Amino acid sequence: MPPRKIGILEYPAGELPIAFEDGPPLNPPGPERQRRLAIQAAAAVALWPGSPVCGFSTARAAEPLATRGLPKLGQGVNLSHWFEYERDQGVDAAELRHLRGLGFDHVRLPVDPVLGGWDPLRGGTLACLPDLQAAVGMAVDAGLEVVVDVHLRPADQQRFEDHPESEAHLIALWAQIGAAFAAAPRERVAFELYNEPQFYGLRRLRWPPLQRRLLASVRQWLPRHLVLVSGHRGGSFEGLSELAPLDDAQLAYVFHHYEPFLFTHQGASWLDDRYTTAGLRSGLRYPPDQQGSAPVGLSRPHPRAAAELAEYQRSGWGAQRLMAEMARIGAWAKARGVRVVCNEFGVIRANVDVPSRYRWLGDMRRALEAAGIGWTVWDYTDIFGLTVQAAQPGHVGRRTLDALAAGALGLVEAGAPR
Repeated sequence: MPPRKIGILEYPAGELPIAFEDGPPLNPPGPERQRRLAIQAAAAVALWPGSPVCGFSTARAAEPLATRGLPKLGQGVNLSHWFEYERDQGVDAAELRHLRGLGFDHVRLPVDPVLGGWDPLRGGTLACLPDLQAAVGMAVDAGLEVVVDVHLRPADQQRFEDHPESEAHLIALWAQIGAAFAAAPRERVAFELYNEPQFYGLRRLRWPPLQRRLLASVRQWLPRHLVLVSGHRGGSFEGLSELAPLDDAQLAYVFHHYEPFLFTHQGASWLDDRYTTAGLRSGLRYPPDQQGSAPVGLSRPHPRAAAELAEYQRSGWGAQRLMAEMARIGAWAKARGVRVVCNEFGVIRANVDVPSRYRWLGDMRRALEAAGIGWTVWDYTDIFGLTVQAAQPGHVGRRTLDALAAGALGLVEAGAPR
């Protein structure tokens, strides 16, 4: 999970958001230019009618759409650092097959388009599309569903959200991606428009119309594929609950859940301690009544440290509260007739009591399933990872899942009795 901004970001004084309406953003490329960009991207990866491309073919896409379903996204895992950050923790075909055998039905591929040559303020062609197609095709061949997720780094996300005129570039980016995956099997591949939109304060007014324009760009090429949409405020349910449902039947509404944040992100060095002391913590246990006399570390003094710790201790976080929180979200989805998925939840590995980590993961997974909410744990290989070799590059094809992680997530080896 990239760093989250926790404070409230107000729109700059004296300025108003440029686009509140459904119309195009400031100075967008015209429809014909968007189409040319998309066709050029598709041609660059040899997407020709009738020929297989990384496991896809137009003949397969031509089957009657009504005969095929959509990805279930029941229980999955994020494959971070494959198409983002250092790109040093990819997986291979055998590993993907093993994930399917464990019981995962899908993977989420966070993709940082900046690493592929795109720029938030200038746009550009996504050069990594051939690699991305190959990865998606490999996962599909392994029997997995796949979510392709546009996942900017926080600094680039801030640049993008600071400049409303740049919205046209993200719209054009999705035209490229849509063209490249127009032949992807509808029952196996889904697309997530934008990871953890921030848009705090008055900026929140910009996000719904922008998301509708992104969706329209995708629908030019992928009219019936599953698309994942989200709310502002960092992809939280609080932001999602303020989003009016969109008029599109092939959508899933996604949110992220890392509460209690003080526990799940303790020791996370990137956190801004103006908003939380979680990054200064170590040794915090879950649920709070398990702390006992075990010491809680604090890397340096902070004026709010004692108050935040006291708040955590009386918060009541535990299996029952998580169950109630997910039930509330499930009821929200049912009342609106929409499908909801929690596609990020997890606990950092370092500085965390091991039994506490897996108690939280187990409680969260059971709460989601009891509420009928699909889930995608964060993550497979990195600092929130589930593997014995988490955060260690150079182990492609040789990673093994922690036994405690498999138990917490209700996973078993293929063929083993449940």
